[in-house]
Amino acid sequence: MGYFPLMLDLRGKPVLLVGGGPETPQKLRALLEAGAEVTVLAQEDSGDLEALAQEGRIRWVRRGYRRGDLGGFFLVVSHPKDKAIHPEVRREAEERRIFLVAVDDPENASAILPAVLRRGELVVALSTSGAAPALAVRLKERLAALLPLAYGELVAYLRTLRPRIAQIPDFEARKRLWYRIVDQALEALDLDPKEGLPKAMAKAEAALEEVWTR
Repeated sequence: MGYFPLMLDLRGKPVLLVGGGPETPQKLRALLEAGAEVTVLAQEDSGDLEALAQEGRIRWVRRGYRRGDLGGFFLVVSHPKDKAIHPEVRREAEERRIFLVAVDDPENASAILPAVLRRGELVVALSTSGAAPALAVRLKERLAALLPLAYGELVAYLRTLRPRIAQIPDFEARKRLWYRIVDQALEALDLDPKEGLPKAMAKAEAALEEVWTR
């Protein structure tokens, strides 16, 4: 099965989490970090649902899934104790044309969650298309050693350059400058992951100055 990789902007979007499974707290935390407006269907409190509901961070419906629950949601993530409900959830999701992440049940899902490594705005997502999620997790752990926190700081700095580089009228000139700055930055971080960022920023500023003084 071939999957189309996609990054979703869930800020302010209504998302339903059918909870109860052992990873419910992790899935909920990831949705909240993405800015989703989360409704949780779960009979038992797992992951501080009561506290989060009282704080107004989630809406908690204290029961399991019933047909009709998917109405009005942008995305559904289902991780119940009993995956036997997934075929029914899938049917409703298909009828409503809503993407369904059925955790650990790719045959009943229309979307799957990758293993994710975050370094600020730098997001690396790894997937085995549902075949071996544990492998994706281990590969993520290996990448974590190759991509220290400085890479997230680099992305934040590069974002500040966008308005300045956008002022260069010629597309090819902008493209060359971007790749020059990025290549120099990666080289600096490869040579010195801890102290390379200031050097990368200095080289970027020098490259920008060179373009504007031509």
